[in-house]
Amino acid sequence: MTVSPLKENTPIPDRTFPINVFIVQGISTHWHDHIEWVYVRKGQARIQVDGAFQQLSEGELAFVNAKQLHSAVQLTPDTELICIVFNEALVRGSGLDITEHHYFVPYLNQHMKWPSWMRADAPYIEEMNAAFSRLLVEFTNKLPGYELLVKAELLRIFGLYFRYAQQCTSQSLPRVQKPYDFTSLLQTLRERYQEAISVGEAARMVNLSPNHFCKIFKTVTGKTLIEYMHMLRVQEAERLLLDTDYPVTEIASLVGFSNMTYFGRVFKKVRSKAPSAIRKGPPTPLPEERSGAISKIETTS
Repeated sequence: MTVSPLKENTPIPDRTFPINVFIVQGISTHWHDHIEWVYVRKGQARIQVDGAFQQLSEGELAFVNAKQLHSAVQLTPDTELICIVFNEALVRGSGLDITEHHYFVPYLNQHMKWPSWMRADAPYIEEMNAAFSRLLVEFTNKLPGYELLVKAELLRIFGLYFRYAQQCTSQSLPRVQKPYDFTSLLQTLRERYQEAISVGEAARMVNLSPNHFCKIFKTVTGKTLIEYMHMLRVQEAERLLLDTDYPVTEIASLVGFSNMTYFGRVFKKVRSKAPSAIRKGPPTPLPEERSGAISKIETTS
């Protein structure tokens, strides 16, 4: 069975206006370098953000920060999710006004936590839904000036979301990501992928026993800790194979493998190709990549 990398190379055609919109029924487990709103337009879905899982219904929202693991499973046949994926550059200011440091920086740097969900009874939810609807229409029609209006609606959504987050903090509402908030752990693993991190060390990072950690980690990522670390190492090895002229033996060492034979065996298990085959041709497409943005949106009253 092939173990697929979890990092998604989300297609964003215009890098000068880095946003794309997708209509899907479900989302395979993955993470990416962009921010994402998941809006339940119809039906119901079980949505994961790192170690938290929530069942959301029509009109409810999930927020996914950059590099957070997430997925969605449809629970009804008519489920329809609107995924708005964008780079943080689209909402961050120029540094010349208060919005950059007062609002976005603490959250984008993950020093503070945004709530991951907005339920149907949350304040501002109707205003946010209306803003989402206007954003989708502008993005679809692409009339002159649509970029300004898309960005305006996105900032309106964030403004309302900040108000909601502030209320959650002031009212000391329970954080839905507890007790298994794996955000910091997964970020640490991505940063230290070359190192040999034991189950015991990883379990201590989230205050779990090793046995309990293994069960929760497999639920969150769909992989064991060693499989997840292998996936991260192979992702970086593939990048080096395609972008550099380093010898394969040096690449194996750079990504944390001391044994060349073991590196080759792990690489082939993850990518279904030997490292030498990757270097000769383009990489195998990732099955969880979303291809094709919306072409038409029918607004609902």
